[in-house]
Amino acid sequence: MKLNKEKFMKTEMGGELEETIRTWDKALDERRKATPGIGNPDQGLGFKYWDNTCRSCQDRWEVFKLAIKQFYGIEFFFTRTDEYFGVCSEDESIWLMKEGREENE
Repeated sequence: MKLNKEKFMKTEMGGELEETIRTWDKALDERRKATPGIGNPDQGLGFKYWDNTCRSCQDRWEVFKLAIKQFYGIEFFFTRTDEYFGVCSEDESIWLMKEGREENE
């Protein structure tokens, strides 16, 4: 089956994938801010909450990754840098989603 990125991202699975990736990226930032020894462990919802959120998002991502590989034969990866985050193929030639970071973050 050929992957049509636009159609895929409009499906329920694509929407859930996008929500998971956005949540995971935010949770990674918040967990870092609340990491004992680096930030304040009681900041916001606290380290434990954000750590559990990260684990949950990673688990969900692994299911999406396997399903996409099974249906379309393409392996995708979660990626994040200071400039952007998203889901792409290993060589970054195919992006399911790519979100730029705002300068005021």
